[in-house]
Formats: sequence, C-alpha cells, structure tokens
Amino acid sequence: MVTAVVDLDLLPTAEVVGRLLDAERRVVPAAEAVIGSIAEGAEVLAARLRAGGRVVFAGAGTSGRIAVAEAAELPGTFGLPRAAVLSRVAGGVGSTDSAEDDLDGAHRDLADIALAPADVLVAVAASGSTPYTLTLADAARAVGAAVVAVVNASGTPLAEFADVAIEVEVGAEVLRGSTRLTAGTAQKVALNALTTAAMVRLGRVHGDLMVDVEPANAKLRLRAAGIVAEIAGCDPATADRALAACGDSARAAILHLVLRLDPAAAQARAAHYGSLREALGAP
Repeated sequence: MVTAVVDLDLLPTAEVVGRLLDAERRVVPAAEAVIGSIAEGAEVLAARLRAGGRVVFAGAGTSGRIAVAEAAELPGTFGLPRAAVLSRVAGGVGSTDSAEDDLDGAHRDLADIALAPADVLVAVAASGSTPYTLTLADAARAVGAAVVAVVNASGTPLAEFADVAIEVEVGAEVLRGSTRLTAGTAQKVALNALTTAAMVRLGRVHGDLMVDVEPANAKLRLRAAGIVAEIAGCDPATADRALAACGDSARAAILHLVLRLDPAAAQARAAHYGSLREALGAP
C-alpha cells in the first residue's frame, strides 16, 4: 500500500495547523478503546504502591520525556513520597534520539534504580520496540517487578514483556513518522488516566478533590485550604489555620476540624488510614 503524499510545505499555514489539530481527534477514541487495559494497569500501580513498592516511568526520546513529566507531577499532586516515584529517559534529560539504542546506558540506569520485585515499571514507547525500553522491561520481568507498557501499536515486543499492555493505536502521523505529535498526545492521555485512576484506588482522592496535594506554593496553599474548607464546612481562614497546625496536610486538617482531634492525633489518624473517607468513617 502506497502512502498518499501530502505536500504540507505547499499548504497555507492555517491549513497545516488545521490538519495537525484534526489528527488529534483520533486520540480520545483510541484511548477509550483500551479503557479496560488502562484500568487494569491502574489497579497494578495502586496495588504495588500500597504494598510499599515503587513506580518507575521510563522510555526514550519523546516517550521518555513524557514519562519523566508524568512522574514529576505525581508527588506534588497526590502527596506520594518522592522516593516512591522514579523516572528515567534514555541518555538523561536533554538527550538526543540516538540514546534509545544505548544499551550500556540502560544497564547503568538499571543499576541505579535497583528494581525490586515489589516495583512496577511503566514503560513507554510509541513503536513498542525501542532497545533501551525493552532492556529495562526485560530486567523488570526478570526480578519479578510488574511491567505496564504504553505503546501506539499492537503486538509489539514491549507488549510481550508486559503484565498489562496499553495499546493506544492512533494511526499515521500528519508529519510522517513524527511520534512527538498524535502518538505523544495519546501517551500523555493514557498516562494521565492510568495514574489518576491509580491514585483514586490508592485513596489519594476524596470525591473529586486532591486531598493529599502538597501546598508547595501560594497558589497550591490556597487550593489546599479550599479543599479543607469545602470538606470540613468551614471558612477559608479557619481552614488555613488548621492546615498550618497540621503540618500542611489537608487530610489531617480535615480530621482535626471534623472530628475535633488535636493536630498530632489528626496527623496520626491521617497516616493510619488508607483514605480520608475511611479515616472520617472509622470508629
């Protein structure tokens, strides 16, 4: 089958942009087609983290950079211990695409990570055949760690390594072969759904609120105080004072206000129960 040639360079700029954006419409239906796999992967992540394991995001090139970005957002958003979330991109941040073939680099990263049986590797590769990523997945499987693959093709070598394969097939790119476009968008969508669903299962979400968000800056402190105020049914100033008294833990501040616990007891109860809902409802 001969691929039709599209002379992008001869099109008006607005039409080039239109074609690029039109291709993105394929992403959500492609992700919806594999909801079951995304949900299964989320259950694996939640189970491994609940048992004290780590989640390691890895890939090469664009896929690796997307994996690193996903990992970077989890601790602050959901209050995960930073030691529980790792990431690696072939050749390090700012590397060139040649690093995806660097098996020595893969082995160095493996030695640094020291994968354990309790861990889960989230391996991201558009083609599902990147040597760097396959090397990490093979090593993860060898030590008994779980492997969740996020790929943009079916029946790939990486999927064969995986306990759960999330195959988000989006078809040909508008700019032929440039997987930083629609495939990259699909990876980000799948990873967002995967990790957020895992955090819901892990008890890091109450209703639709980020109850374990880290108030690391002024904006996030306002957000955390707003979450406390909404759940505890108090004014923002009271919520902010409770947050400060409870070591900036929104979960503990809510228990302090709702159950009328002193801050130390609220923090201990917050740490003891897997979710805020459990902590509020338990005797």
